[in-house]
Amino acid sequence: MKLFLASTIKHPNSLKDLEKFVDGFKDKKIAYIPTASNGEDGYGVWKDGGSWKAVNTLGAAVTLVILEEHRTEEVLKSLQEADILWFAGGFWGYLMYWIRRHDLERVIPKLLKEGKTYVGSSAGANVASKSLDLAEWFKYGLEENNEEKGGSLFRGLGLVDFDLYPHYEDGLYDYVKKNYKGEKMYLLKEGESIEVDNDKIKVNGEERVLEK
Repeated sequence: MKLFLASTIKHPNSLKDLEKFVDGFKDKKIAYIPTASNGEDGYGVWKDGGSWKAVNTLGAAVTLVILEEHRTEEVLKSLQEADILWFAGGFWGYLMYWIRRHDLERVIPKLLKEGKTYVGSSAGANVASKSLDLAEWFKYGLEENNEEKGGSLFRGLGLVDFDLYPHYEDGLYDYVKKNYKGEKMYLLKEGESIEVDNDKIKVNGEERVLEK
């Protein structure tokens, strides 16, 4: 399985790393799922966001897949026809609700085994883990709390055996260490990402790992 998990994929560094990871965007088909943003910032706000604009500048064929607006068979068809499954950022529990609503927690692993690439930005990266406990105490930046109450009621996709903290800043270390109850977490600053290619893991940027 191939996964590209980033703090913020629209960051120039992450876009460059992603382009290398997928061997270029030309002739690629991307299924772009902005659903997580609908749960966090207000429905449809993503249309004016940098991630949506960025994905449309890559030279790939982009199919917009809003999970809330499509029947399951339509969602599955769009994902099956794509080379890259791109899950954007926002609220994690909200995204997992819609993933489970369409039975995608069962379908996505099968699609990845067939050779498709999973791309996750922020929340889209977090749901690849087993647990969404971080959603309950997540802090975006040093001052702003951005926790999603009830987010941990959902389990993640379990595509990887580690957690990650997106939008990390050095001043958050003590806060994260105090609250994290899992086994292994990568702390990703903006512009940093993790590449997973079957059993191989590569960190683009400085490797910061919190282990219990």
